[in-house]
Amino acid sequence: DFSFSFCAQVAQLPFSIGDGKWHHICITWTTRDGMWEAYLDGVKLGSGENLAPWHPIKPNGILILGQEQDTVGGRFDATQAFVGELSQFNIWDRVLKTEDIVNISNCSTNMPGNIIPWADNNVDVFGGATKLPLEPCEERLIDL
Repeated sequence: DFSFSFCAQVAQLPFSIGDGKWHHICITWTTRDGMWEAYLDGVKLGSGENLAPWHPIKPNGILILGQEQDTVGGRFDATQAFVGELSQFNIWDRVLKTEDIVNISNCSTNMPGNIIPWADNNVDVFGGATKLPLEPCEERLIDL
């Protein structure tokens, strides 16, 4: 199961993935009203509101992927860790249009995040994780 957590508030995402294939997940969120939407492979599967409204993301923070944090600065718990592969994680300063989400998900366009773009040089791994060069869109093109 997947969840999205921000400012100690959690939204359960409406999908579970375990088929061993690459999938594109996109979560949109606005600080103004806490509205969020969840997309899987370009298809909107869920939405919600009041998820940390009026809590803008402050600069110079730390972003943690793949590990639930019960408290700010809390310890890492192996039983709450993401198991799998992750690539092409990006953050933008705006909500993407549905058309952009679809095009990114089907590899029609490459749109690096303007706040956090996926790049090998800006990702640090810990706790036995490994970082390998991977382009899921290139693999999809090879599989066709």
